Amino acid sequence: MKKIICIHGGPRKNGNTRAVTALAMEAARNQKAEVVEIDATALEAKVPGCLACHKCQKSEEFMCSLGDPVAQAVATLPAYDVIVLSTPLYWWSYSAQLKIFVDRMYSLGKFGENGNYRFSLANKKLALIATAGGPIESNLELLEQQWRAPAEMMGCSFASCLFPNVAAAPGKLVDDPAVAEKARQFGKMLAG
Repeated sequence: MKKIICIHGGPRKNGNTRAVTALAMEAARNQKAEVVEIDATALEAKVPGCLACHKCQKSEEFMCSLGDPVAQAVATLPAYDVIVLSTPLYWWSYSAQLKIFVDRMYSLGKFGENGNYRFSLANKKLALIATAGGPIESNLELLEQQWRAPAEMMGCSFASCLFPNVAAAPGKLVDDPAVAEKARQFGKMLAG
């Protein structure tokens, strides 16, 4: 049984990103995966992002030294087989709330001298579910690369499910049968 964690970065609780992600996670659960969801937009942070204090690098623990709810949530990621980020595209990147979470993931790696490093997420699957009002080219692909590159560096596999050119009203994207099926198939794949 796969253990999946999904980190929501969409500030709209009833938005299109959350709607397609809900279908994907439901499909994963139907495949007997254990799915846990974290709402990054609701996590309290002592500071917005990473302070670059490098205390996480001086410790053997894979945890942000700030110890706030964001750090605590990030520290749970190694317990899962699949880590999914869910976000609408905001200015060619993640939402600000999700970026805070992602920046704290620096604590899940140990970066030594001479390019030596080790990651607590090695051999996991990193995944992205994202929506955008524009195309994939020079748009969603830039966001996708921001999650694919760290996946490759950490020795993780990577998968994405992108929904470009969204014009549907908030939460209504899943009314399109092709969109709903795409989301469900992605969830099944993550659970497989």
